[in-house]
Amino acid sequence: MAEIRRVEREDVETLFALDQACFRPGIAYSKAELRYFLFHPTGISLVAADGDGIAGFAIAEMRMEHGQPIGHIVTIDVEPARRRQGVGRMLMRAVTERFREAGVARLRLEVAVDNNGAIAFYKELGFALEGRIRGYYLGRLDALVMARAA
Repeated sequence: MAEIRRVEREDVETLFALDQACFRPGIAYSKAELRYFLFHPTGISLVAADGDGIAGFAIAEMRMEHGQPIGHIVTIDVEPARRRQGVGRMLMRAVTERFREAGVARLRLEVAVDNNGAIAFYKELGFALEGRIRGYYLGRLDALVMARAA
């Protein structure tokens, strides 16, 4: 079973390669963007790792909306061969725990309208459709906005 830990600087190359494997060009983060999110002061960046290496990672950040802290899930990436083994759920549970400790009551994320696997995963975790952002990805692919209580 994978263990959850904080992201370390030495993880960047592996996480970049994983993000490139998980998302198509234009949606996957550049190395600079990834580094920005991984080490942002208001961020939570966690890795799921075991003896076989890094199975996945999650990046989230806290935002303020109407005076309330909101948890924003930036990305959850799971090694394609390790999907449907509980890695994503472990990462989401760990992120949610940290948000609750920080007083966050609501979580929000964006997901591409054509990413049916991710949409189903988030629905299983209790996320509900809250809106749609036209052209969010690549200027032409819409994103669904999903949210739930933390």
